[in-house]
Amino acid sequence: MSHFRATRRPVRYHILLYAIAAAVLAGCGGDDDSADGGSPYKLRTTAFRSNAVREPGESGTIKVRACWVLSPSFVARSIDANARLAAAANNSLDLSICEWHRSDAQVKLMVDAAPRAQLRYYNLLAEQHEYYNADPGRKARQIKGVGEDSAYGGAGAWWTRDRNQLVAYDHDKIFKVRVNVRGFSDATARAAAIVLAKRAVRGSR
Repeated sequence: MSHFRATRRPVRYHILLYAIAAAVLAGCGGDDDSADGGSPYKLRTTAFRSNAVREPGESGTIKVRACWVLSPSFVARSIDANARLAAAANNSLDLSICEWHRSDAQVKLMVDAAPRAQLRYYNLLAEQHEYYNADPGRKARQIKGVGEDSAYGGAGAWWTRDRNQLVAYDHDKIFKVRVNVRGFSDATARAAAIVLAKRAVRGSR
């Protein structure tokens, strides 16, 4: 009898261990594992929400022409020129470019309506800050009150001194205005670019 009892105890002990292990495994394999094929990662419980910057956009949506939003007479007044400026247009699917020029002056406007304009505007600004922030001539100097100031980057426009160029964002479009006039200081060129950009932005909405 003693030998019988000695052999029964370890058998019962092993059966108990098997039962506990089975219960633990059953508890770990819940509904989440069965829903995603046994993946160790939990399923997303909240819906993914995109925003305007991630939207893919659509080509061919531009409905304005650069030479339409700025007349030669307005450009001439903005750079304090009495002589009339000649205009030259260059338009494509998502870009509209106009140049007004004479012997001592050149003004250029580019309207860019290609997809993801706000993201590209922000990337341009971020690159300018990253590579040229220590260079006074190529540093991006942000300007408010021209474009859409709620855009990513902190302001709706910025100016680069060495390029005499103002870049602005507004309503899914990027605007680039360059003012090269003989004898203009940086402050004068910048002031003229702001006037031109404001008119172009509002005329393109």
